[in-house]
Amino acid sequence: MEWADGTDAERTIRDELLGSLPWEVEPELLVELASVDLGRFPFEVLVARGCRMRRGGADEQQVLDHFAADLSALTDEEQDHFRHFLGRTSTTLIDLGCRAPVVWVQHTASGTWRHLLNPAQAKDGYRSVDWRASATTLADLAARFAETAAQALAFWESGDRYSAIGLADVAWVRDMMLHLPTVTEDVKAGVRPIVRGAREQLSSRHPGLQPRYDQRRELEEILDTIERVLADPPPAVGADRRRSALGAPDEVTVRGLAGVQAQVLSEYLDRHPGDDALVEKALLACAASGYRSDDNFEKVLRRHGLPNEALLRLTEDLRTNLGGGPPWREAWTRLILARPDSERELVRALPAWSALRAPGGSHGSAHPAVVSVVREALGADQDAWDRFANCPASYSGPTAWLRLGDLLDAAAAGAPWPKPPGSR
Repeated sequence: MEWADGTDAERTIRDELLGSLPWEVEPELLVELASVDLGRFPFEVLVARGCRMRRGGADEQQVLDHFAADLSALTDEEQDHFRHFLGRTSTTLIDLGCRAPVVWVQHTASGTWRHLLNPAQAKDGYRSVDWRASATTLADLAARFAETAAQALAFWESGDRYSAIGLADVAWVRDMMLHLPTVTEDVKAGVRPIVRGAREQLSSRHPGLQPRYDQRRELEEILDTIERVLADPPPAVGADRRRSALGAPDEVTVRGLAGVQAQVLSEYLDRHPGDDALVEKALLACAASGYRSDDNFEKVLRRHGLPNEALLRLTEDLRTNLGGGPPWREAWTRLILARPDSERELVRALPAWSALRAPGGSHGSAHPAVVSVVREALGADQDAWDRFANCPASYSGPTAWLRLGDLLDAAAAGAPWPKPPGSR
């Protein structure tokens, strides 16, 4: 940096440090590089204002006179660049200048800032990297970029209806929404036309305007993320994580809730108090996540207006409500049996295979609540015990969803085995 100061190589070296290996840069220098880079944005705004004035009918000299004070603070190179747009008769170049802030943010988000906006995804070749800068520093920088990008919304203009949409056209909006400390109504109003225009371009029937299949999927995922943040803008991004786009409570899925940290889930539920349907999704997500603690589960459950009724209803129709493979059934069973006051009917509603193999207090022993339910149902009837020993409960497949209570009742009565829940 010292060697390049004032030379033609300075800009190249700054861009390489910021965009190619920012994880190796000292935190103080990284902040300096980022600040200088963001400091280029006001010039793009000036270009856009000048070009819009030119497009509105003013001649070149009128524009130069109007912005004389601003131009006096620019370098000779920047002044030449400014005049380059104004002195042309090409409406294409003028239109490009009118969108200069948006174009700058698009290129920057996918270029020099791509790693800073997604630090967890940064790789050196195929190797994950360790950042010298702290998570707090990276989050602060991303928020500064997002606030700068939000200013570009005022300069967005719909593109040529006959041009294909690219990832860069919307990726910057997603990055902005995920890192913006506060999603204001003005930001929402600026973002919605971008999303609407992108959806219209994707729905075009012109074959030459359609992106490749893999790009189309990524474009739709980006647009879905933006729309989820629009539907439910979370609070400021924390120091050690970036925002999670969950969307509106009636649209969020169990899988979506399972994929976020417990703290993020708690904040989301805080923003939607009294929504029992959302709480039930969150309860199921505790099992689907695979790593939520008993305490997390209880904290979510306490948000429900009728917790015991909800648990029984969810468990009785677990195949429909949760689905998934054996780990999810076992996780739900573990969470239910970990509760100190699991009622008899709730234990009976559990999947039989998972409940019977749930560990008890000592190694190799069954869970006491399950043992109690089985003994109560079968009593001293040896034939019933023998029938139950041959019940069709299994580790996987449709019979893995058979309820413990249904099998016990059939064994005790000598009745045919029930069909798995949800079977025709």
